[in-house]
Amino acid sequence: MKKRSLKDMLMTAVDVMFVLVLCFAILLTTMLLTRSGGSEEFTGYTINILVLAGVIISIAVYLIFMLKVSIGMLRDIISGYFKGNKTSEEEEK
Repeated sequence: MKKRSLKDMLMTAVDVMFVLVLCFAILLTTMLLTRSGGSEEFTGYTINILVLAGVIISIAVYLIFMLKVSIGMLRDIISGYFKGNKTSEEEEK
């Protein structure tokens, strides 16, 4: 198995962060639109520590799972591609 290069790890991190920032932007926009649309005065958000911890743990577990599965599938695709490009002499060895 090849060791992953720094560029590959960086690109994976950038891809994951892009998706997370996109999700955050959508959620923040929804919160701001919901807050300004009500007829009652906004008094502030309350944060339940247990719910926040549950969400953070869930996101971390999901992120780890998706990274492992995605990297494994990518390896399968790449190995399948290079197996298909071998000549018949290389396959006999």
